Amino acid sequence: MVTHAQKVGSTGLPEGYVPSRVHLVRLAEATQSVIAAVRAIGLSESRAGRGPDKRPRRPSRNTVRVLVFVLALITLVVAASVPRT
Repeated sequence: MVTHAQKVGSTGLPEGYVPSRVHLVRLAEATQSVIAAVRAIGLSESRAGRGPDKRPRRPSRNTVRVLVFVLALITLVVAASVPRT
């Protein structure tokens, strides 16, 4: 999987193609191979008796409050640092 992505990334660009378009296509191909490998690994692990994954825990109220406060503080700092016209 990783070696395939490395091979795709190291090959030269074909003649007559837009380089950015070629890079996007190669990135899409590499991403598809990574997704396929992850799905294959995930299926084999769930069959091995691990069972379904548990849902992640929700953050506590205090954690959410702190995050909102920090976000508001950062917003104020950024707004205060913008020069006035």
